Amino acid sequence: MKADPRVTILFVLLLSTFSVIFRNPLHMLPLFTSAFIAVLLSRAPLFKLLRRLRGVWVMLIFVTLLQTLAAQDWLAGLMIAATVLQRLVILLLGGALLASYAGHVLVQALLQLRMPYQLAFMLSIGLRFVPLLSESFRDSLNAMQLRGVDFRKLKLRTRMKIYTWLLLPTIASGVQQARKLAMAMELRGFGAHDTRTAYAPLHMRWFDCLALAGVVLWAAGIILWRIFL
Repeated sequence: MKADPRVTILFVLLLSTFSVIFRNPLHMLPLFTSAFIAVLLSRAPLFKLLRRLRGVWVMLIFVTLLQTLAAQDWLAGLMIAATVLQRLVILLLGGALLASYAGHVLVQALLQLRMPYQLAFMLSIGLRFVPLLSESFRDSLNAMQLRGVDFRKLKLRTRMKIYTWLLLPTIASGVQQARKLAMAMELRGFGAHDTRTAYAPLHMRWFDCLALAGVVLWAAGIILWRIFL
């Protein structure tokens, strides 16, 4: 049984807030553990997300090493780097929690949280445009490889130039799609009224109330952990 998305949004909001406030890896350990347990219980697509972001991990490890080497005291630099890495992982786990819900369910949850429906709709469209742009960029790379360009044999500087050349038409294609979408929305009267009806409104169940109470108790426990540690 999956909790109401409004409860999950509250948990992710508190989780990201605490991860930004805390600056000690020991203080952030309960946050990391709570986020990981929540991802496992919600059956979020964590491993699928990690596979898609496998290139990001290399960058995170590289930034961590740079942070360690740039500090005068290597132990202090290692602690700062561990804090930054742990914070990014916590935010990634929070995103995986939200990704376990369908897009229209998240939009409905944001609407019932009194967010303007124009902003909620733009957020959902933005989430859909990111994989579209990524797919367009990947298709351009595959087209170049089919024409005989072997990226493994190219120098890093040449690769960056090619990526820059491919990025501009990808962004232009995204802007063109956004214009078409905006025109279609305007023709259908989007934004003509201040309020909209909902096809499937969300309702709090007994399980959702228990989950909400658990999130509140968890937040209180985290605050007490931080105060008395």
